[in-house]
Amino acid sequence: MPFFESSADPGTQRVFRPDPRAFALREEHRWATFSTAQHPPDTVVVTIHGEIDASNSAALARYVERRLGAAEKLVLDLQTVQFFAASGFAALTHLNVICERAGVRWSVLPGPHVDRLLRVCDPRRELPVDRSSVHNLRTRPRDRQLLVGGNH
Repeated sequence: MPFFESSADPGTQRVFRPDPRAFALREEHRWATFSTAQHPPDTVVVTIHGEIDASNSAALARYVERRLGAAEKLVLDLQTVQFFAASGFAALTHLNVICERAGVRWSVLPGPHVDRLLRVCDPRRELPVDRSSVHNLRTRPRDRQLLVGGNH
């Protein structure tokens, strides 16, 4: 279910709110695990672990879209991604458009594999890559592992 749905009037958009019961559910898509945490008052942190390729990059974009809701800030934590294909970059570009339309500030916390691809695919640095956000959220690597490890 898309976050935005066009209607007959091009100036109108329908906004879907996430189901609160499904917000923090961990999902597995092929070689990757997606999980979400909220940091009050208005920040959503989505953590991705594993491999992002053509088989699950669209699922990544849909997963993040469904969790935006009333968030004012999104942090997409890709620090534990072990493989990141060009289709993952397409998903990030899609999320950039969705966040801009929704008025959500967002940032990407890249790991080495994501950073390597971003240097090639985003040489003008148009995507909001931010390595300092993780410190502002006071998360530690072991906390991040709990999000993807199924212990919640």
